[in-house]
Parts: sequence; C-alpha cells; structure tokens
Amino acid sequence: MKNLLFILSLLTSLMTFAQVVPGTTTDFDNSEIKGSDSSKICYYLSAGISISNTGSSTFSKTSYPSIEFGGTYDNFGLGLVAGRGNLDFNSDAIQNYWYEVKTSFNQPIGPVNVYGLFGIGNYIRTKQLFIEYGVGMSLNIKKYAIFVQSSNWDGSDYISTGITYNF
Repeated sequence: MKNLLFILSLLTSLMTFAQVVPGTTTDFDNSEIKGSDSSKICYYLSAGISISNTGSSTFSKTSYPSIEFGGTYDNFGLGLVAGRGNLDFNSDAIQNYWYEVKTSFNQPIGPVNVYGLFGIGNYIRTKQLFIEYGVGMSLNIKKYAIFVQSSNWDGSDYISTGITYNF
C-alpha cells in the first residue's frame, strides 16, 4: 500500500507539470511576484508532505509533514522549516518534532523552476543533527506554486509534494 501511494504521488505531480501549455492561464510571469525589479526580496510560505519508500514500515512511520517560511533574492532562497518526524501520532513526544535551515538555488525554465536545495536541522531537545540535500521543480500559478522534489533527508530518500504561497 505504501509503495502504491508513493508511486501515485509521484505520477500525480509529474502529470500536473506535463499539462502546462505556454500562453495558458498557468503560464507564469515573474513580474507578478517580483515586480519590475528582479532583485527584489520575496517571501513565501510552503506546506508539504514527504513520502519515503524505505524498509517495510507503514506509511505513517515513513512520511512527514512540514511547513516552511522563507525569502528569495534573485535565484537564491533561505528558509526556516519545521515539522514532525512522521505521521504516527500513537506516541507523541517533543523529540518527534524538528526544525531546519534550508538554502536553495533555482533556475527558471519556461513556467517551471528547477532548484537544488541543502539544509541542516535538529530534532527538538536532542543532539541529533541531520542534513537534507536534493533537487526539485515547481510550477508557479500567479502567487501560488506547486512543487515536487526528491531529497535525502536524515539518511533516507523522500519524494515531497506541496504548495507555496508567495507574498
């Protein structure tokens, strides 16, 4: 079941990007967010879910939700991310929650932005640090964006999907 959800999430995200036709209402004009000054600092808020295909654990133990607030300047981004280590709420403790400082570099390719990311984080009230690195792409629709990314987070591979609101 977990593998099926993983594959469906990936296919849904890829099909969304495949439906973009330049000149349609989903075609994105960077001036809507950045204005006429392309070096303007822009802020964003993102929410997402990350799904892993590791081991024989359940979906709730290998997936995690997150929320991110950050800013971009030109093609560089810096964000603060917070979330829960998994979706299994049977044993809730503060150590299940984490925070991360994440950087990114993006390159627009038509209506899609392709990006690389790197982050360092910590589980709350622990000494356990982790890193995240990966690549992704997002499709901007006016002030919103949907994204899909592949990353290695705390030693496990994840596919993440979500939505972003650009201020």
